[in-house]
Amino acid sequence: MKKYNRKYLGIAALTVSLFSTSQFAYAFQPAGVSWKISDLGVSAGAVKAGETRGGEAQVYIGLKFSDAKQQLPLLVLVRNCGQDLEVVGKPVLNLESLLLGRAKSPVYNPDWVSPGPRWRICPSVDAVLINDAKSNQILPLEVDFLRAEDGGISPRLDLDVYEISVEEVRSQLTVEELARKYRNQEPAARVPVSADYFISKGQFAISDYHKAYGNPVPAYTPKKPFPRGVKGTGDYAKLAKVMPVDVESFRRKLRIPTDTGFDKLTSLDRSVKLSSARGSAKEGAQICYPENPTPKAIAEVSAAPSSHNLSGRFSTTWTADHSLHSAFGFLVEAWSVSPAIKLGSTWVQTNGQWNIDVPASLGFHGGAIRINYLSYNSYYAPQNKDSNKYWWSDAWNVTSSSFNTGHRFVDTDGGTYNGLGELVNSAMTMWSRLYWDAGINPVAASPIKFFFPNTWYDCGDGTGNPWSCATFEGDQIWLIASHGVQGDVVNHEMGHALQAKFWDGKRAAGSGGSHTLSGCYPSRLGLALGEGFANFMGAWVGYPERNQAEGSFGSGIWGLSFEPEQRTSPPNCSNGWENETWVARTFWDLHDTHADGDDILWFNYPGAVISLFLNNGVANSNDARDMRFYRNIYKNAASAGHQGFINDIFNQNRQ
Repeated sequence: MKKYNRKYLGIAALTVSLFSTSQFAYAFQPAGVSWKISDLGVSAGAVKAGETRGGEAQVYIGLKFSDAKQQLPLLVLVRNCGQDLEVVGKPVLNLESLLLGRAKSPVYNPDWVSPGPRWRICPSVDAVLINDAKSNQILPLEVDFLRAEDGGISPRLDLDVYEISVEEVRSQLTVEELARKYRNQEPAARVPVSADYFISKGQFAISDYHKAYGNPVPAYTPKKPFPRGVKGTGDYAKLAKVMPVDVESFRRKLRIPTDTGFDKLTSLDRSVKLSSARGSAKEGAQICYPENPTPKAIAEVSAAPSSHNLSGRFSTTWTADHSLHSAFGFLVEAWSVSPAIKLGSTWVQTNGQWNIDVPASLGFHGGAIRINYLSYNSYYAPQNKDSNKYWWSDAWNVTSSSFNTGHRFVDTDGGTYNGLGELVNSAMTMWSRLYWDAGINPVAASPIKFFFPNTWYDCGDGTGNPWSCATFEGDQIWLIASHGVQGDVVNHEMGHALQAKFWDGKRAAGSGGSHTLSGCYPSRLGLALGEGFANFMGAWVGYPERNQAEGSFGSGIWGLSFEPEQRTSPPNCSNGWENETWVARTFWDLHDTHADGDDILWFNYPGAVISLFLNNGVANSNDARDMRFYRNIYKNAASAGHQGFINDIFNQNRQ
């Protein structure tokens, strides 16, 4: 194990605050430890191209329990250095022809060379042991800037947190020996730590996140059609030879929901009926129903005569692979400038295309317009602390009845509004899948407020460390920057909001508060139930293929923090309903078609597991409810003779 500068051992411990009752008003992401930057070695200087021994900057992270009531010691492991992801895509010279069906395969720029990663962040120690709530340990990190590319960057490292026994600590095992013992096990939590820097003209400096990436401005209104500071988009055509593209993102078959309003419980009632009508099947049976059922169509309104057709393509660059992706799910609005009249709105489809027919009745005759690209809609609204939302706007002059803006893009890869491309993709993917595959309209009476990135709110846990969480009312979600680009975390928190809508904001007894994936909560069964369902939603959205084998859930934007198919791993709780991971695995085994152990049954309707849970909420907040209640719910919805197989699934998951 590496050594580090001993002078930093003297840093005063961070203040440990007792938890206030407000913490139990929220569902947190699993944490285990909280962190803060305790000190800096080098915080500014010149970027040295390539690898620099010891890094160009040093960051000292203070670690402590995130829950003052945590009983077990925590082992924090750093498996590898954190490194900027490689560029996955390549510049495509014929993207438009490809998307229009005029070309069969992409033509890549043969002269393009991947620029390589921008940064690396490495620990000076591989493991840290935190014995109790009074402990504060220092984790030294070395930051190496590999390229001097202007803009904001956030070198990030993931910490794997394990709950270990007091006996193991007393046995005199060294930290290195404990690390070897736990390295191949699932962690209780995975906690990202990062530092924000800004590079300009070959110089780096520690920065505030919003200074590095920018802040949104107030939303567009007719009264203020040109708010100061609104960002414009870029022209893809000018960068086509050098901009890497994820072609498959433009080929996805997801669809925009047709009903984007609040329907109360109408869709859930229909989904529950289909769940019971289609019943269950077991190993060897064929799925006799389409995996993508279509909700009852809404009658189309006859198109009014139009005077103009406005169109274009819209994309975003992602931090996940530094490549261009379709901006599926962004909302596009067209406004005339003088007078300020809304000419129409539409959605960006999976291929990035959008079209607006301007009604002739508006009397628009061409001229100056604004095209706005909005990240917010009737379901969710990403915004900052001041409730300013994320959007872009371009000015155009319409000179013909058919006007195309071309292919526009925004840089959400270290550029303004960093990470927003992935956030919207995750949220819209969940909306599309719930609506079309599960037959459930998740839109509530008002949009979910996505506070992103959360750089100020500790979710009420008293640590002062910003984290990710959701209210029980389902109307607010806070996401730290590292979590906003992780599909499973976004969909997990949206799973809480989904439960809140259909349970009318009511919660089971013992819900909320800090937790870990491996924790046993016999006195907080509502927590295990709610967190388990939210964990399951991350799997359901990210893995539409139901026949997933063990080990296939851990990579990419949809990578999960737990293994749904791993039946023999910790936690070692007395009962499965006391732990969120076992609850999530029970939900998944009821849904998946993969046979493992005693799990040889699934529900035919893809939305069955979700709708049957949502349809059976508590009557009043703080009513007792845990996973045992749902055994009979699912047995009653299964096909005749399959009740024993339902029992097997629950028993296999320690129920």
